Amino acid sequence: MAGELLVTQDAGATREVAVGFSVRFGGGQPVVIAGPCSVESESQIIEAAIAVRAAGAQMLRGGAFKPRTSPYSFQGLGAEGLRMLAKARAETGLPVVTEVLDPADLPLVAQYADMLQIGARNMQNFALLRRAGRAGRPVLLKRSPGATLDEWLHAAEYVLAEGNNDVVLCERGIRSFEPYTRYTLDLGSALAAKRRTHLPVIADPSHGSGRRELVPALSRAALGAGLDGLLIEVHPRPDAAVSDAAQTASTAEFAALMRSLLIAPQTDDLQLLRGAIDAIDGELLDLIARRMALSGKIGAVKRREDMEVHEPERETAIVGRLSAAAGDALSAEGVRRIWDAILGVSRACQAGEDSA
Repeated sequence: MAGELLVTQDAGATREVAVGFSVRFGGGQPVVIAGPCSVESESQIIEAAIAVRAAGAQMLRGGAFKPRTSPYSFQGLGAEGLRMLAKARAETGLPVVTEVLDPADLPLVAQYADMLQIGARNMQNFALLRRAGRAGRPVLLKRSPGATLDEWLHAAEYVLAEGNNDVVLCERGIRSFEPYTRYTLDLGSALAAKRRTHLPVIADPSHGSGRRELVPALSRAALGAGLDGLLIEVHPRPDAAVSDAAQTASTAEFAALMRSLLIAPQTDDLQLLRGAIDAIDGELLDLIARRMALSGKIGAVKRREDMEVHEPERETAIVGRLSAAAGDALSAEGVRRIWDAILGVSRACQAGEDSA
C-alpha cells in the first residue's frame, strides 16, 4: 500500500521546491530559514530580518498566529503580524514562511506568506492539510512530537493528494523520556524520510533541543547528515522574547553559527565578510593539516618501499581532476597555483623535511 502513495514515488530522488524567485529546497545547497518564534512588533521583526539576511539566511520565519500549550500565553498578533512580516520582506527581500492554524484563516495567511507552515500541533489536522494543498503556496510540514515516520508521511500525502507537490518536511524533535532537552531531534527519522520520499527534509534544532547552546552543534549535525536545510529561531534580544526564549539564538550567535556552517553572509559589511573568511580559513587550515599528516604517513611507506617521493603523473592527475570538479567556481589556472603550493608542502612532508 505504501508504494502507491504519491509521497513515496521517486523515493530518494529529491524534488526541488521553489519559494519565491531565489530559494530552492533540495537543490544541493542548504536553505536556512531564520527569525523569531513570534512577531512582536514591526521594529522587532524588521530588525531580526535585516540581521538574519546579513548573516546569510535565505528565508524569514515569524509566527503571526501562535498555537500555545496554555490558552493564556501570547497567541500572536494575527493579521497585524502578517502585515509586519510583509514589511520585513519588503525591507530585506527575504521570502516569508509563517504558520496557519485554522482553515478559515488560510486565504488571509496565503495572501501574505510565500510558504505556509503546518505546525507540529496541526500535523494531523486533515481539513487544514487539504485546504493547504489547494492554497497555491509551498507547504512546510512539521512533524508532530508524537508522530511516527509513517504518520508524518501520510500527513504530507494529504497535501500532495490535492495537487500540491511543493512540500518540505521539517523534523523538529520528538517527545522522549529525556527532560534535559525540550524534545529529541530525530535525525534518524529525518534521513529515513529522505530515503523514503522525494521531498526535501530540513531540521529545526531550536525546537529539537529547546536549548540555544545546543543549536549550533545540532545544526552542523543535520547538514552533515545531508538534510536540505535548517529552521532556526533568532531574536535581536532573545531573553526578552515573548515565546521560546530559552531556545532562541541572538542575532550575533546566529551570525557566528552561519560562519561555522560556511554559509556566506548576504551583506556588504566588511567585518561580517571578513568573519566569514576567517571561519573558512580555519576549516581550510584544519583540512590541510590533516592532509599533511597523511602525506607524512605516505612518505614513511615510500621510504620503506624505496619509492620516489615525487610522482609527477599523479600530481598532474590530481590537478586535472580538481580543475574539472571546480567548474566555473575557480579557474583551472587558479586550481593549479593553489595545488602547486599544497603539493610542494606535501612532498616536503613525505620527504621528512623540517621545513614541512
